[in-house]
Amino acid sequence: MRSRLRARRKAVGLTSLIDVIFLLLLFFMLASSFTKYQLVPVAGGASGGGAKIRPALLRIHAADSMDLNGLPLAKDEMAERLRSLGEDEARTVAVWSGPAASVQDVIDVIVEARAVGLDTVLLTDRN
Repeated sequence: MRSRLRARRKAVGLTSLIDVIFLLLLFFMLASSFTKYQLVPVAGGASGGGAKIRPALLRIHAADSMDLNGLPLAKDEMAERLRSLGEDEARTVAVWSGPAASVQDVIDVIVEARAVGLDTVLLTDRN
């Protein structure tokens, strides 16, 4: 009697396996990010002569806390203040980011500076 029970095994149902695979595929598709990535060109440093004009220093302390040359700077007025730098002789801005600043905050500043027409955007680790 036992040998008959062992010989008669039920076939593996593939329907439930396919359902699980489909649900996993759906989960990972919905969990992944579909944002468009944007390249920001960053030139490497090179040795050269001393700077004749001191660049403006934009410090990013956190997402909502920035200052430009020591004066507080709000995100909504950043474009106008950077544009006014472009009218002066100093068309260069050095960007410093604090420990609370995210990489996205730094990228937003770089993109904004390039959009208003600043010639050079430097990344610095010195305050």
